[in-house]
Amino acid sequence: MTSKQEEAVRLAVGARRRYAGNMSKQTAALLEAFEALAPDEKRTFTAEFLRRAIPLDSGPLDDEETAHAADSLFALLDAEENDTAPR
Repeated sequence: MTSKQEEAVRLAVGARRRYAGNMSKQTAALLEAFEALAPDEKRTFTAEFLRRAIPLDSGPLDDEETAHAADSLFALLDAEENDTAPR
């Protein structure tokens, strides 16, 4: 891990970034470290992560679940767009 990545992990523990759902500080730190990666490293990491991820079939979504997921996503994106804090 580079010093830039280590710094991102260290800072992420106290980060106030908003993520969907309840997330542990450790998980938030992983996401912040991911954000510090170069684009090529992000693609490599994502491919490897998805390869290792356990397949999950929760069945079909009904319209209410889909609408709730869309509302949550748009609220998160709006909050990020309106966030004026320096990154």
